[in-house]
Amino acid sequence: MPKRRPRKLNTQAILDITKKNLVWPELEDQQDAIHYYHLTDALGRKWQTIGCHVTDAIKVFKMGEYPPWTSIIRAAPYNPTITIQALVSMLNCKDKSLIKDMKIILNTSVRCNQFLNKIVNVNYYSIFQVLYDLKNEYLLNDPIPITAFEHMYSINPIEALSRFYLENVDTLDYWEWLQAGGSAELAINFRNMNPNLTLIEAIEKAERLQEITNVLE
Repeated sequence: MPKRRPRKLNTQAILDITKKNLVWPELEDQQDAIHYYHLTDALGRKWQTIGCHVTDAIKVFKMGEYPPWTSIIRAAPYNPTITIQALVSMLNCKDKSLIKDMKIILNTSVRCNQFLNKIVNVNYYSIFQVLYDLKNEYLLNDPIPITAFEHMYSINPIEALSRFYLENVDTLDYWEWLQAGGSAELAINFRNMNPNLTLIEAIEKAERLQEITNVLE
């Protein structure tokens, strides 16, 4: 069953919140005058939002980015030692499947920081979208080096395929790949033709190639 879209677009924790100036100073005598609020979220970003009081401002923040009223005014600081476990905790992510994919795709501190810089609202759908946008970007512009893949494939082909496709590959996946005539060389050839090819697509392509070869023989 597909997940329902969240009512709250920002689900991460708030570390602190501070009341600032009035949005409309000419209305300062009114009881429910609206103020700006600055808050820091669990990712270390500073936001500006608005509200009549703290509780109201938090509610507005959780509704997500809405410039000029709710927006990030200071990006998350670069963290060279960030781990995927720390990132998952910051995002308050509970989806086990998504966490597994994050461990494969965001496999360096550099990539974790890139994710932090790219995401705006924090919820399941935003995490999913940003994660797979980055996956496609990495497959196209920053894939595992061919020599490293070939070496890893000779030692641990399952791990090598996981790194090559940025997917969670298990023993059954590898068995299907072998049955289709898969090899490190074939994976590299397929990648040269289509950098964003998934393992399932590669298996299907290998099976078709195998069928054609059998017919020709």
